Amino acid sequence: MADPFDSLRRDVTYLGHVLGDTLVEQGGAELLAVEEEVRALAKARRSTRRGPATEALRSTLGLLDLGTAESVARAFAHYFQLVNLAEQHHRVRRRRQHAREETAQPGSLVDTLRGLSATVPRPALQALLDRASLELVFTAHPTEAQRRTVLDKHRRLADELARRDLAEGLTPRELDEVDAAIREEVTTLWQTDEIRNERPRVGDEVKNTLFYLEEVLHPIVPRFYAALDEAIAAEYGAGVRVPSFLRFGSWVGADMDGNPNVTPDVAVDTALAQATRVLALHVRELSELGDALSQSARVVPASDELRRSIEADEARLPGAARGLRERATSEPYRRKLSLMELRVTATRDALLRARREGHAAAPLELGVGYARPDELARDLSVLERSLSENRGHRAGLRRVVGLRRQVEVFGFHLARLDVRVPARWVRDAARSALWLDEEAPLDEAQLSRALDGSRVPARPGMDGMRAMEAVGRIRALVGEGGAGSFIMSMARGRDDMLAALVLARIAGLYRPEEGVAAVSVVPLFETLDDLARSADELRAAIAHPAYARYLALRGGAQEVMIGYSDSNKDAGMLAASFALYRAQKALTEVALEYGVALQIFHGRGGSIGRGGGPSQRAVESLPPGSIDGRFKLTEQGEVIGWKYLLPEIAERNLEQIAGGVLHASLTTSYPSGDELSRDEARFGVAAEAALGAYRSLVRDPGFIPFFEAVTPLSELSAMPIGSRPARRSASTRLEDLRAIPWVFAWTQCRINLPGWYGAGAGLTALLKTAGVDEARRMRERWPFFASTLDAVAVALATADMGVASQYLSLHPEPDSARRLFTRIALDHGRAARAIRTIYGQETLLAHNPTLARSIELRNPYVDPLSFLQVELLRRKREIEARGEAVPADLVRAILLTINGVAAGLRNTG
Repeated sequence: MADPFDSLRRDVTYLGHVLGDTLVEQGGAELLAVEEEVRALAKARRSTRRGPATEALRSTLGLLDLGTAESVARAFAHYFQLVNLAEQHHRVRRRRQHAREETAQPGSLVDTLRGLSATVPRPALQALLDRASLELVFTAHPTEAQRRTVLDKHRRLADELARRDLAEGLTPRELDEVDAAIREEVTTLWQTDEIRNERPRVGDEVKNTLFYLEEVLHPIVPRFYAALDEAIAAEYGAGVRVPSFLRFGSWVGADMDGNPNVTPDVAVDTALAQATRVLALHVRELSELGDALSQSARVVPASDELRRSIEADEARLPGAARGLRERATSEPYRRKLSLMELRVTATRDALLRARREGHAAAPLELGVGYARPDELARDLSVLERSLSENRGHRAGLRRVVGLRRQVEVFGFHLARLDVRVPARWVRDAARSALWLDEEAPLDEAQLSRALDGSRVPARPGMDGMRAMEAVGRIRALVGEGGAGSFIMSMARGRDDMLAALVLARIAGLYRPEEGVAAVSVVPLFETLDDLARSADELRAAIAHPAYARYLALRGGAQEVMIGYSDSNKDAGMLAASFALYRAQKALTEVALEYGVALQIFHGRGGSIGRGGGPSQRAVESLPPGSIDGRFKLTEQGEVIGWKYLLPEIAERNLEQIAGGVLHASLTTSYPSGDELSRDEARFGVAAEAALGAYRSLVRDPGFIPFFEAVTPLSELSAMPIGSRPARRSASTRLEDLRAIPWVFAWTQCRINLPGWYGAGAGLTALLKTAGVDEARRMRERWPFFASTLDAVAVALATADMGVASQYLSLHPEPDSARRLFTRIALDHGRAARAIRTIYGQETLLAHNPTLARSIELRNPYVDPLSFLQVELLRRKREIEARGEAVPADLVRAILLTINGVAAGLRNTG
């Protein structure tokens, strides 16, 4: 049987040779020789585990001049870029192989739905689809270390690798052309500056997000729905209606939490920019469809409904109608599509005028334009019915259905903006509106009177109020799809939710006397304490008469966001995971008790320490009933590039998440009530032990100095990879450090602490109280426990205490550094032993040999970057200690090692 990874190995070997040739060509044979020497020393260190090999590697790197050190760092970083690209391409290759062989790829829609009809009747499936909602929200957190320019080159390289796979069908000349194109891209990559010269502006981040939405996701939406229709039809036959439940959202340009560069005006301008771009896409699609649907009424009839629709449009556009009658008298589809194109263009022109004129909130002068996307979708449905009734199933129907799906998914807004602000902004603005002192607690009675009375409170000129008004301006200009969720970070609960309603009332978004509740008030619970009382706060809000009235106007729908990042920083991996699990379970119970349609918004990051991991597995491990067809999560940082750079991988990602949501909503693999209660109690003991170990470490007086000394935290803060500051304030407290640089810094020094620390104490306690057999049963029968163990195992395996120990030399107090590092290393060892015991295997990742092999193969190439990073950080800090200015070239070289380690570990923050 052929090894499925042979083709991947061939690609990696080929790209490695191309890079080697490029190094010689661009840097001389000496550069390649140094790189090969360093690589050989790193491999020797891994194979012998002896001190002399480590010392030889450290000594060799210590002798490099700065220019050579930078080139060596770039060489290894470029190697990982190419390896990562080859792995992505291999995923595309495997997907295509399954398609050719007509086999169901694990995690595909076909695989997910196969056999579902045996246990889930058609009415249950249809009911779920009718209430389903899946929203993927892009964020601009500063974790993407690669420039857009570099990502564009990666995409072109992937295209050439795909052409290279067709070797048997290519002529020798065509093969030479492919090789030349690949070498050209690799060479220009080498000659391209990987490090941004300046921190990106918010507008740059918006453009980056637009790339994925316009170039990748917009074209694949019709294919995604066609695949879903086909998979459901294979199991249930024809007749199941699949609504367009997929949506895309964005925080980019609207996340005001700690980013002074994002303002209400920026949010409105971002919404207008997105709207004009998606309308341009609709115009393009309508034009191309008009070229394609050339059917003549003399050959095939069209429906009377289509004829009446054309007459109505011609009455709106008499000038255009005369020209169309002359050019397309007998071509009804072209006539209708041309009229539709003119109407969409008119809508786009109105938005462009609003953007030029400072986007005032007055209603747009649309003229003949479409006011809402559902009007355009209805016109497309008219075309669909006419084609269906008149032999058009193979004459354009598929394309019309695809465009209707695009209009339903992207609307006139492209991605719905979530406006996020600190909850204290909302409290401050509400106090001002109610004439309360700055530090006074919010008075429930006054909040209630403001919401129930006929007099609207005065408008406070404060950040929280302006942010709420931005939601209203976006909706007035772009439509209800442009913005909706008003998210309050570090929310306390009911009073914050009531305060937000007061602001919504002042902004005109909540007018209960008119039956209007046009904004979704979303508390974001992030710390351990906030998660623990989130369900009680939701219950208190629902029970409050004013909030109950608001919920009734919103059809009983309530969104609650939970934060994976800050909860992990607050409590550690095991305790935070369990707190998130319990919060979701309790929130779901409250929602069921009051008949509320709850949507939990998962603020997950890319790394394990911030809730990252395989999407489908994560979905299916959530508490039963917590999804019920409604799922919303953030797509952050580097995972956006990994998941959405290549269209085939983007489509598979959509399938995996959608399949996971459908499967988890329709079935459950959770143990029975009594068994689950026992398991939760046992895990609670482990979580408490883990929390105690974690907080004991991070509250040690020497911990923050240790963290700042043995990681490149200060260098990360200076890295121009995001528009948002690394800290919420000038404070050096752990609470004020954002979760992303917290995770990024620990990843760089190879400790990877947020992904596992405390698990040693916690899992050891679990084994002691429950026993090995019970722990194994828990893993087999409880998806949450199995998913948590898998995440910890991966985090432990990607950490490397041997390499991490090299960073201790950066600490000015060796004894203090060794003391804390010993505590960390001991918990790593305990956690690894516990994982191996529960899994019944000799190595951490014996159950996942593919990942284990990938880590094993990558380490000899990551190690030189880590050792070099330590050497360069030592030089930088010696210069700083002397009070001298650090050379820009040294800072640049350090940033290159950061880029390289991130690429090698496929992880930043």
